[in-house]
Amino acid sequence: MAPSSMSKLMTLYIAFDYLKVGIIHMEDKFRVSRKAWERRGSSMFLKEGQSVTVRELLEGITIVSGNDACITLAEGIAGSEENFVAEMNEVAQNLNLSDSHFVNSSGWPDEDHFMNAKDLAMLAKRIFTDFPEYYDLFSEQYLTYNEIVQKNKNLLLFHDIGVDGLKTGYTNAGGYGIVASAKRNDRRIFAVVNGLNTEKERIEEAKRLIQYSLNHFNTKKIFVKDSVVEEVNVLYGKDRKVPITVANDVTITYNRKLHDQIKVRIEYKDMIPAPIKKGQEVGKVFVEIPDIEQQTIPLYAANDVQELNFVEKFFRMLF
Repeated sequence: MAPSSMSKLMTLYIAFDYLKVGIIHMEDKFRVSRKAWERRGSSMFLKEGQSVTVRELLEGITIVSGNDACITLAEGIAGSEENFVAEMNEVAQNLNLSDSHFVNSSGWPDEDHFMNAKDLAMLAKRIFTDFPEYYDLFSEQYLTYNEIVQKNKNLLLFHDIGVDGLKTGYTNAGGYGIVASAKRNDRRIFAVVNGLNTEKERIEEAKRLIQYSLNHFNTKKIFVKDSVVEEVNVLYGKDRKVPITVANDVTITYNRKLHDQIKVRIEYKDMIPAPIKKGQEVGKVFVEIPDIEQQTIPLYAANDVQELNFVEKFFRMLF
């Protein structure tokens, strides 16, 4: 589908990454090119030849969806928008965004510029988890630049439903769309809608989806990173058992009506032969929720287990 300005999330993801590793800084200044100045559509009203800080450009993108800000940021980071777009596509592959392709930094309409709803949701989540220090940019309600005050295009920020980001989009080809995130208590959700006929429909449909999710679904952590899931018998090991664990927290989201139908199955060999290396995969957890693809999580040895020598094995067999 045509993601319109929602694809600016990829431009932001790359910029946040450059900031985090220190290649660029918030107060660095990039020069506005004629190409950026001439770009039509949403704008923060940059002027050709002026120098703009990275912070101002990010605000111009997150608050008012400035196409001019996107091109200026892309050119400042990569030397040209074309070089930046190549990086956008490379990052999309690295993030496993399987149905995304970019031809510009702003989401300007092009039949070869596309994303699907799943990829947009995944990208939004990665922005939140990878760059939490920059996430507040999405919740700023107004931008004042060049003595012009503009309101955030994400009007859900002005509704009391817990929305604090992320990005709207509109083109004739894509219709009205939004990638939104909302938080209630300790639970955060990401919602994507697109192809709607009016701005009002976009707000109403996104609100309905967010409220339905918050009211009808639960999120539960079933395993905690590095916590012991089980202890497994070891064959000919100096330790008779090895604890097994998960590499990351395992969290599931499910419809509350299906709570009693969730199945968690742990599989591993009755006896794992030594030697065993810490981090060695030794089993799997399978999580089954009706109408959702089965989730498979690897289980790893929590520590090394050395193998017994010949004499030790002999006495182990005797006793």
